[in-house]
Amino acid sequence: MDLIANSLDAVVARAGDPTAPIFARLFAELPDTEPRFIHDVSGAIRAEMLTMVFDCLMHADGGYQNNLIRTERVNHDGFGTDNPTFDRFFWIVRDVCRELAGPDWSAEIDAAWTARIDQVTATTV
Repeated sequence: MDLIANSLDAVVARAGDPTAPIFARLFAELPDTEPRFIHDVSGAIRAEMLTMVFDCLMHADGGYQNNLIRTERVNHDGFGTDNPTFDRFFWIVRDVCRELAGPDWSAEIDAAWTARIDQVTATTV
């Protein structure tokens, strides 16, 4: 099984749904992003964003995923999200998942996440 998928299993086993801590980190690091979620009262937009990130990281070589990220870059640009901020979200997801996985996170897992994020963000600009 894929190292990223395994690490997500570890995150869920240790901490449950990582959505809240991921978005808490996003809003702490990039406070200007929080007002963009004012209408997301149910959390559905956050959940959908995170689902897309996980899908793109687990299927980084997929044409659908690459096109999805290209499209979302354009969509997010319309919300005032530049490419560095868009890309930063992937790293925030990794950092929070690493913390939540605790001792189940290895150097090998970290390298897999880093390589995938580098690949996804480089091939979709």
